Amino acid sequence: MPLNNLQTKINKALFQKVAFNVRATGMYPSNEDANVVLLSQVYHGAVDMALLALKSFAFQLGRCAIEIVDDGSLTDEDKKLFKAHFSDLTITNINDIDVGHCPRGGTWERLIRILELSRERYVIQVDTDTLTMSAIPEISKAVSENRAFTIGNPIFSFPVSPEYMSALSKRWQGAHVQVETERALTTLQSERFQKYCRGCSALTGFPIMGPSFERLEALSLELESKLGHIKWNEWGSEQVASNLMVSLSDDPFILPWPKYANYGFPSTGKGNKDPDNFIGKVSTLHFIGSHRFSSRVYEKLSQYVINEFLRHL
Repeated sequence: MPLNNLQTKINKALFQKVAFNVRATGMYPSNEDANVVLLSQVYHGAVDMALLALKSFAFQLGRCAIEIVDDGSLTDEDKKLFKAHFSDLTITNINDIDVGHCPRGGTWERLIRILELSRERYVIQVDTDTLTMSAIPEISKAVSENRAFTIGNPIFSFPVSPEYMSALSKRWQGAHVQVETERALTTLQSERFQKYCRGCSALTGFPIMGPSFERLEALSLELESKLGHIKWNEWGSEQVASNLMVSLSDDPFILPWPKYANYGFPSTGKGNKDPDNFIGKVSTLHFIGSHRFSSRVYEKLSQYVINEFLRHL
């Protein structure tokens, strides 16, 4: 086994040992009547990660409701555990979400459920592999102003014109579904985009009465027609669809980087492996799969969050 693969397995095992300790923390006082909902799609192997993600975010945000989309793998014990950690909790089975003419799978059900809930409440998509370690004033402000947001990167730090995005992406190599969609932005007939937010759906805010499911469905049908059924059903189509919904909202913005960032993507250099370089400087990190266990940062910061915040619930 290559050394880096072995180290990744070791880092993952060390993280899992720490993450398990979140089960010993107190119940979060979630409120089903709150005007903001935190939603996360969860699978059996990510139960402790989800508890860390949701509890650390809720601790910093304040009053909120919690909803979990069960991908079908959660056991009765998993559900019992979640209910022991949130005073009010909604668990929705993925098979109960009507996707209409949109793709099924690839987290599309999650996005569709978010749009359904956002008819009445502000909804924040919180990925299971995120961790929030300090205050999130930008997000609190977005909720109060009913503005959409998404996590971004240092290159696309604000909304750009669809003409610029389309022309730029046509000069790129590759045929990823997101890039193919961006190339088609100026040719779409179902929507006329005025701006485009190139972000990541891992941490995204959807305003009350923002873009509806019907608009998403119409866009999905048009893009499937343009790109082909196989391409539009590839993993990643939900990611760009989320970007499109954010972009159609009134006055959306991209969270400031590196205060809100995808860990290691892009790399911040040698300091990327030192957890002290994130404490007090970063609000939320998304531990994207390809970099999640490339170091022990996820483990160390999880221990910090448990000790500093969650043990006091």
